[in-house]
Amino acid sequence: MPFISIKHYLYNYKQFFDQKNKLLYIFLDSAVYFFTLLKTKEKHTHRGEVLKAAVRKVSFKITLLTKRMGISRGTYYNHIEDPDLSFELLERYGKILKYDFTADFPEMQKYAFEESIESYGPPATFEEALNQLHYYKEKYTQILEKYNRLIEEKMENR
Repeated sequence: MPFISIKHYLYNYKQFFDQKNKLLYIFLDSAVYFFTLLKTKEKHTHRGEVLKAAVRKVSFKITLLTKRMGISRGTYYNHIEDPDLSFELLERYGKILKYDFTADFPEMQKYAFEESIESYGPPATFEEALNQLHYYKEKYTQILEKYNRLIEEKMENR
């Protein structure tokens, strides 16, 4: 039987404890990941599929929807394939579709769904055209005033 020194045992003992900590970390990290997946597996809803179902339910033309969103048709198809589509995008889609996604996603309650003043397409009447003209003039003025305030603040801070 070969002679094994005490140094050899101590070296192996030290290596064991070094490896033990690494293995314990890997195990705990994997366990947390596994239980997180297990916990959220039943609750996770594919947001893109919900958007696709909403568009079908409302019978909205995809071409018109993408035009109003200001995106390409390909981007829309990428959105309906995305399981974690942002709530901000769902809110924008909801305003155009006049569909409330908070019924599908209760955690989305913090987003407000108000009727937008903006109308799409050419105005139907002269009065509607004047209303749009007034609306955009006010919007431009507000943005211009905000820009001027920011410039003034920046100049004062120099």
